[in-house]
Amino acid sequence: MKWMGFFLSEHSTSLDEDRNRINMTSDLTDMKKLVLIDQLYASQLQGIFVMKGKNIRNNYFGRVTEISPKEITIKTTDKYQLLQVKDILSINMTEETDFE
Repeated sequence: MKWMGFFLSEHSTSLDEDRNRINMTSDLTDMKKLVLIDQLYASQLQGIFVMKGKNIRNNYFGRVTEISPKEITIKTTDKYQLLQVKDILSINMTEETDFE
C-alpha cells in the first residue's frame, strides 16, 4: 500500500502544477500579428503587447516605430523596446498616452 500513497502524492503534485501553469499560447498567426502591428503603426496608435517570457507573460505599452517580418520596435515611456513577432501572445490598442 505504500506505493499507492506515493502515486497519489505524485498525481496531486502534477494537478497543482497544471493548475498553476501560465497559458503561453496565442490565437494569432504571424500574419494576423503583422496586420495588427501595421494598423497601429499606420495610425500611430499605442498598443499593449503581451509577450511570452520565461514562465511569465510580459506586458509592454508603446507606439510602434519600426517593423520587420520577425521583429518590431516600440517606443515606451522611457526607452525603445525590441519585440520578437513570434513571442507576441496578444496585441490591443490602448488609451492615448504621450510617449514622446
